[in-house]
Amino acid sequence: MESMSAAGDARVLWLAMVQRLMSRASHDVKDALNGVAVNLEVVRSRAEREGTPASAVAPFAGAAGQQLERLTSLLEALLAVARPERDPVDVGVALRRMATLCSASAAGGGVAVEGESGEDAVTGVAGEVVRLALAAPMLEAVSGDEKSVTVRCVLRLAPTEIHVRMGTEGGRVGMPAAVASVLRDAGVRWTDEEQDEGVLSLVFPRA
Repeated sequence: MESMSAAGDARVLWLAMVQRLMSRASHDVKDALNGVAVNLEVVRSRAEREGTPASAVAPFAGAAGQQLERLTSLLEALLAVARPERDPVDVGVALRRMATLCSASAAGGGVAVEGESGEDAVTGVAGEVVRLALAAPMLEAVSGDEKSVTVRCVLRLAPTEIHVRMGTEGGRVGMPAAVASVLRDAGVRWTDEEQDEGVLSLVFPRA
């Protein structure tokens, strides 16, 4: 059970993290909105011409659909993190939301999630702490000097624990010092990045 001070610190740190995530995603949201609008305008203008074949508008309609799909994914993730997380938390759901937001504005890189999907990955750790533990190392990795970093996350379930491994090709993923003590106090564990070739292994107790 986390202490009151750990819970309060986690909320403060998570609010700061939300601002960073929203700032990162805002460019992609605007870009996707613009892509939908531009492609739909092309579809509209061409469809108004008599005798225009479907083949003349299909590529633009398809592009608008792709941009809309991307926009929907971003907005769903943004709306989810803007609301308080319901306890108990599904680590798999939280992981995929954080991956979507941390992938925003990542030129040529981003965050990929693999592993057990649809399984019960519920933890008793507080929602803000789970989100913070996942987002902090992800965001640190994709915000570095390397412009095309891809963080690969693997979710694995054990009888009493939930494991999330994060790694990059040729780089390191570590837990930022600013959040480390709060996460430890709240019951989250991880391996030292120096001990596992730059792969960060997070461990959450199962509820």
